[in-house]
Amino acid sequence: MSRELRTPLNRIIEAIISVITGEHDALSETSKAGLRAALDDGTAFLRTLQNILDLWRLKQGELPVEIQEVNFRDTVAEAIFSVQDSIGDKPLAIETRIDEGFPKIRTDLTKISQILFLLLDNAAKFTPRGRIEIVARVEAEALHCQVRDTGIGICPDDRHYIFDEFFQLAEPSSRRYHGAGLGLTLVRDLLILLGGEIAVSSEIGSGSSFAFSIPVQVVG
Repeated sequence: MSRELRTPLNRIIEAIISVITGEHDALSETSKAGLRAALDDGTAFLRTLQNILDLWRLKQGELPVEIQEVNFRDTVAEAIFSVQDSIGDKPLAIETRIDEGFPKIRTDLTKISQILFLLLDNAAKFTPRGRIEIVARVEAEALHCQVRDTGIGICPDDRHYIFDEFFQLAEPSSRRYHGAGLGLTLVRDLLILLGGEIAVSSEIGSGSSFAFSIPVQVVG
């Protein structure tokens, strides 16, 4: 089922990219802008579709944990690169506070990469300007990581439901930000699968902080 859904959408996205980046002088700027908007919508829909499929596989117990050696600093750098499309032209910087001597760890690379991307994507979505900060350390055979932002924040009532499927923030200023309300649900469930946990703290108008931890093995 997942292949039948994703393959046609991938072909459409690839075709749009080909037209935008190719030598098509006949296209007006309005047409190109329309194609870029279609590309953004298609890419966002593909990510939502992947989140739905992953959540379904998690509930069915069909998403195995695959442990391997991970360079966490490199994994964070790749997640930052992947989220640049979500940032676009916003005056928004991503900073890291991870020691150069951060040890290699053993965990599930695919899932930790997905968790980082989803948290960064969420932060970028709700932070119109300012800063996103990633802080990480390894302590007592556990990875502790925080993703902080200077975004619109989350009201206290919403914090109880922020990880629920399809939840949308009630704060009026959040209504301009679109999403299916699945990213944070998937983050929570992936962390549970890895034996971890997550907590959120926030203040309206000042930003949010998502702090998670998972058990890991330190290499060396």
